[in-house]
Amino acid sequence: MKVRTSDIVFKAIEEKIFSGEWKPGGKITSEPQLAKQLKVSRISVREAIEKMVALNILIKRQGEGTFVSEISTSTYLNKLIPILTLDNYDYIEILELRLVMDVESAKICARRCNDDVLEGLDILYNEMIKYREDINKFTQKDLEFHMKIAEGTENSLIIKINEMLKDILDYHQRALYHILGPNGGIKEHKLILDALKNRDAELAGIFVRRHIERTIKDLKLMECNK
Repeated sequence: MKVRTSDIVFKAIEEKIFSGEWKPGGKITSEPQLAKQLKVSRISVREAIEKMVALNILIKRQGEGTFVSEISTSTYLNKLIPILTLDNYDYIEILELRLVMDVESAKICARRCNDDVLEGLDILYNEMIKYREDINKFTQKDLEFHMKIAEGTENSLIIKINEMLKDILDYHQRALYHILGPNGGIKEHKLILDALKNRDAELAGIFVRRHIERTIKDLKLMECNK
């Protein structure tokens, strides 16, 4: 498979950042100079830079030039987003990942979250009840509920991974609710919410585990009955 020149430039810029040659906050070499150094066209350099700007690795300042962003691990996870959205992941594998991640997220959220997060969760739960007859809106509020739990962990990586999975979960979750209905989800989310309000980390983890395990079980039964 032919490698695009802009991808080669992307890798070269990435190496400069990883090696520390280009430091966070520092101005990078100009496009003409980079093109000359790498022996490529300015168009290829511009494409690579625009991609890195879109991924928040670089930042452009009008009239000043292009600078290296303050890089964190979560910034580099942005590069996984196109992979996750393009590949055909098995939904059960995604749920199994959530089984590992969401249980601990709920525990951390119970210990760390502030009252604003709890209030947000309460609002989202009531909106789930409100939209129980509208599967698309119900699914949206369900996913926002779990995103709010991730927010309550105050962990940037947990938040980022949840954002990456959201679109995949939305598609499959809607299909699942269309067949099974929302009632099980409503009951389970109430138990999770109450545990979080009581700051009971262990109980919150248990209820999240039961919720996801029940979803996996229902999905497998649905597949068997096709």
